[in-house]
Amino acid sequence: MPVLAGLDLQHVPAGLAALDAVCKEATVDVLFAGDIDPGRFLIVVSGELADVEVALHKGIVDAAESLLESLLLPQAHARLHAGLRGQLADPQQILNDEQALGTLHAHTPLSLLAAVDRALKVADVTLLRLRFASELAGQGHAVLAGEQFDVEAALLAAQSGLPQGVTLQTRLIARPAPEVVAAAVQRPVGARALRPLQP
Repeated sequence: MPVLAGLDLQHVPAGLAALDAVCKEATVDVLFAGDIDPGRFLIVVSGELADVEVALHKGIVDAAESLLESLLLPQAHARLHAGLRGQLADPQQILNDEQALGTLHAHTPLSLLAAVDRALKVADVTLLRLRFASELAGQGHAVLAGEQFDVEAALLAAQSGLPQGVTLQTRLIARPAPEVVAAAVQRPVGARALRPLQP
């Protein structure tokens, strides 16, 4: 799978300059590049490892003191890649199979991506929801689904290896009510989907 990488910058001018540096340095696929709450700028790219590594390094150097956080996932899970492109689990199938839900909430978008990646790698769970940054005060959340023992293992893995100062809230919901599943997949009116350069 292509490598995933991200940069979270303090403000839009620094973000646009870093995006320019990233795109000119190597061939990468821009999954998201835009302003996020509260006035920050988020960049998420994918591509071949060598390209992404040099592009990410260039963006970090260019951002300098404006960089808040960076992320490199050399072997990001396929379901995370799909989720970033809007390909999420079918909520009706979750209800039909009486699956459990695992919810995650992180205070930075890139720490959420890393936590979701860890969760997906240890258990057979699907991604029902993946939202961050826009209209969320720069935070993010995700919802996983699967057999209860798989969801429990996924949430434990998500909590492991958190960087110092990063907090991750999680909850397990066994056999959720249909109303809970419906709430988990809703999209607020006007919220931007995570699509390449969507206005």
